Amino acid sequence: MKNYRSVIILLIASLILSSAAGAWRISRELQQELEEKKAAVTKEPDSADALFDLAVTQAYTNYLIDGMSTIKKIPEADPTYKEKALTKYIILVTEKPGDWKLRFRLAFAYYFNDDRDDAIREFENVLKIDPYNVWAYGYLALLYGEIGDVDKAMETTRAGLKIDSNVAALHLLLSEGYYKKGDAWNGFFERMEALRLKALGY
Repeated sequence: MKNYRSVIILLIASLILSSAAGAWRISRELQQELEEKKAAVTKEPDSADALFDLAVTQAYTNYLIDGMSTIKKIPEADPTYKEKALTKYIILVTEKPGDWKLRFRLAFAYYFNDDRDDAIREFENVLKIDPYNVWAYGYLALLYGEIGDVDKAMETTRAGLKIDSNVAALHLLLSEGYYKKGDAWNGFFERMEALRLKALGY
C-alpha cells in the first residue's frame, strides 16, 4: 500500500492548482485509447492489470484525478501487482523499445517498486521518443524533487514550460522549486501564475 499511496501523493502534487493544461489538448487518438482502457476496466473491474493500464493512460491524457481513483483500486485487486507490473513492462519495453507509452508504464512500475532512479531513466527515455510530452516533464521534475535535486527539477520544469507555458501544474512545480531555493519572490510569482491559469479554466 505504501508505494500506491506514494504515487497518489505524486499525482496530487501535480494537481494542487491545475485540473487541465491550457494549450495542451487531447488528440483523437489518445481519446480513443482512453475509452478503450475504460472499456477494459468495465469488462474486468477486478483486473489489476486493466486498472494500472487505465491509470497510466489517464496520467498522460490529463485525467489525473480520475487516475488517482483508479490507482486506489489496484492493491485491492492484487496486493502483489507492483512486482508483476515491473516484470511485464520490462519485457514489453525490451520487445518495443520505441513505444513511449510502454516506457511511461514502465516508469510508473519502477516508481511503484520504490526505484526512482530507473523511473527517472524511463521518463527521460519517453522524452527521447516524444520530446513534446509535457506530462513526462512534469513527472520527471517531481521525481528529481523527491531525490533532492531541486536544480534539475527546476530545469526540467522550465523545459516543459517551453513546450506549453499554460500548464498550471508546471508553474506550481517551478514555484515549489523557487521556495526550496529560498527565492520567495519568484516562488510567489509562479504560484500566482498557476492561480491565474486555473482561474482561466486551464
